[in-house]
Amino acid sequence: LRDYISYARTFVSPQLTESAGKLLISSYVEMRKVGSGKGQITAYPRQLESLIRLAEAHAKIRLSNKVEELDVEEGKRLYREALKQAAIDPKTGRVDVAILTTGISAGERRLRADLAQTLKHYMKERKSTLSKGPVKKDTLFNEIRERSDERISRDMFDDAIRALEEENFLIATHQTVRMVTLGESNFD
Repeated sequence: LRDYISYARTFVSPQLTESAGKLLISSYVEMRKVGSGKGQITAYPRQLESLIRLAEAHAKIRLSNKVEELDVEEGKRLYREALKQAAIDPKTGRVDVAILTTGISAGERRLRADLAQTLKHYMKERKSTLSKGPVKKDTLFNEIRERSDERISRDMFDDAIRALEEENFLIATHQTVRMVTLGESNFD
């Protein structure tokens, strides 16, 4: 096996045939179309590069100096299997390439942004009812969880708090949260 691999590395440099190149391009375009209707990007140029490398590797395994359509098909199959294992959104069961690039699915990002808006609305509402002082984080977390239809984890809550801190909307300590008042910022 070592000799086989060594031989392939040394003497085999597969080049794309025209038909394999066209198949790669059409496969990539098809991957892009899959998510376009749902407002998601399901393939980036990096995925095209991956398909090319997989097809070249398959041709090299066959000790062929030409990347042919069968190599592209096998590369696509391997890519799909890898996506199924690494980029499935657990909530929707669909492939979401954003998980690979950001670690968070598009749906999860939307949920986190919605949570930050809910927190902002809650804090404004609280301020208008003369409850202007700080609120305990645990109390706030429990109240937001009760108001939400979605399941909210502590990590999501903490991320929303951080996002609102970055906007200078609120100030959070280890145990409390309060809105920033006019003329005040995190840097005072």
